[in-house]
Amino acid sequence: MKKIIVTGCSQGIGLYLSNELSKLNFEVYGVSRKKPNSDFNFNFIECDISNSELVKEVFQKFRKDKEVYALLNVAGIASMNLLLSTPDETIKRIIETNLLGTIYCTKAIIPPLIKSKVGRIINFTSIAVRISAKGESTYIASKGGVEAFSKSIARELSPANITVNTISPAYIETKLSSGLSSTIKKTVIERQIIESECSLSDVLDCVKFILSDESKKITGEIFNIGGA
Repeated sequence: MKKIIVTGCSQGIGLYLSNELSKLNFEVYGVSRKKPNSDFNFNFIECDISNSELVKEVFQKFRKDKEVYALLNVAGIASMNLLLSTPDETIKRIIETNLLGTIYCTKAIIPPLIKSKVGRIINFTSIAVRISAKGESTYIASKGGVEAFSKSIARELSPANITVNTISPAYIETKLSSGLSSTIKKTVIERQIIESECSLSDVLDCVKFILSDESKKITGEIFNIGGA
């Protein structure tokens, strides 16, 4: 059975994808700092992905595993405040989790994906990168970095038959977006090409396509769900 690792599995998109992919004949390992508060049907691994040493330790168990097929870097945090109101420690935490955490996990999963001779890496960003929403400058910087990293690492991993793509969902109602005011939510949706909220099932459909054989020649791309 193919194995998939999903970061940020304790809530929101990460929790939803971990549960749904477990129903699709994948062996899913969810990685997060804490267990989900709700029921889950996947293997849970406790890890703070912003800590490179912890990531190395956790991913060591997969190093010689030829069944590892995909990594979904979903973990992300945000602070919906103007930069002047954002503490330096919060800025540091956002960059370390969203950008460095993605890089650490990607680096750690490369050896087992090479052994598997095929692989998928899916990194998650946000429509906020393209519409430059007010009060999200640090978050946008971290996710913009993920998009640039994904494009570059896709070239590095292409010879190993590993694709790297990015999913950028339109506005979606999760705990992460709950801090946005109704005015900002309305503005974000109006600036999308498809002026409606994105659903979790929309994200799952995109993930399933990237995991399928039909996407084997697609790499270095950004999938904008909802358009931007």
